[in-house]
Amino acid sequence: MNGLSKYYIKKLITCFADEMTATETARKLKVNRNTVNKYFRIIREAIADYQQLQVSMQLHSSNKQIVPFYWHKSTGISMLNDSESAIFYIVTINKNAYVEQEQDAHKNESLLGINPQIATKYGDLAQSFFIYTKDKLTKFYGVKEEYTYLYLKELEFRFNNREKEIAKLIWRILPHHSAEWVKTTRFRK
Repeated sequence: MNGLSKYYIKKLITCFADEMTATETARKLKVNRNTVNKYFRIIREAIADYQQLQVSMQLHSSNKQIVPFYWHKSTGISMLNDSESAIFYIVTINKNAYVEQEQDAHKNESLLGINPQIATKYGDLAQSFFIYTKDKLTKFYGVKEEYTYLYLKELEFRFNNREKEIAKLIWRILPHHSAEWVKTTRFRK
């Protein structure tokens, strides 16, 4: 792993929390962009693990609503199905929104006729999360297909913690949700 000091790692987390891109962060910190991408991926993986734990703790809630949405590699996030789109769900529990990915291809067939206005049927929370996600993903100029889920989990985390200081929260969850992070930072000064 790259030898970034804890000082630079804290700066990197601050840039991540401020929603700077990897290129902007690399320029600001004068660090290689590939190094920044590696650390950003580690952070996103830890956030995805943390969010998965959060949703599993709250899944037994009675006021749960599920809204399907789709992800296409070239057009991005949409409420309309396309033959090449991956299906995800916005699961709203209490005042939080969570992203779940469809695992069963046969369930996909029952959702082919989804109306774009379906989010309004399920309330403002799902609709505001969908709009928030669509707006935020435009700044990344496309996301690799294998990282789509990580980006969606990051946006879910930001959406659910919008009143909190994200950098401090990230700093707290990293050692508990990323083995790679622990290996990377064990001997840093």
